[in-house]
Amino acid sequence: MGIDFFTVLLTAFVVIMYVYLILVRKSILIKSVKRKLIYGLVIGVSLFILISTLFIEQSLDQRLRSFLAMLLVLSFLLDAKGLSDDRLILGPFDKNGVLYRDVEKMALLLKENEIRLNYFKNGRRGPMMKFSISLEDLLAFLSDRLNEEAEISILVEEDKQ
Repeated sequence: MGIDFFTVLLTAFVVIMYVYLILVRKSILIKSVKRKLIYGLVIGVSLFILISTLFIEQSLDQRLRSFLAMLLVLSFLLDAKGLSDDRLILGPFDKNGVLYRDVEKMALLLKENEIRLNYFKNGRRGPMMKFSISLEDLLAFLSDRLNEEAEISILVEEDKQ
């Protein structure tokens, strides 16, 4: 029976993807906050794949593919976006990101336990990122990296009671 060529190819892909995701994750200095629902969903789907793999009769090749599929789903827990030393990293496979020198304006919305950051480049708004660090630390980090013409707007959301 043996192992199929596509299983070997999938194995190589998973290994290379994990190495890449770990390297990108290490380059991020301030990580963006993820929703808790994502963690539960990814772990739930991974457990479903694992349980179905264990209880369904399969060949060695099929079991290996199921295990690799579980690793692919779990890789969503490794994806990260945030602020690196020289750029905004907007997703796990965004190798270029947005350089701080290209950012024209940043808008920070202060909520209770988080800061929502939006940036503008070439007159267009980029995707929003959420952070759980203090405003002072974020401003100190950005002040060293943004160009001098960049504008930072800080908005405070009032509690509605």
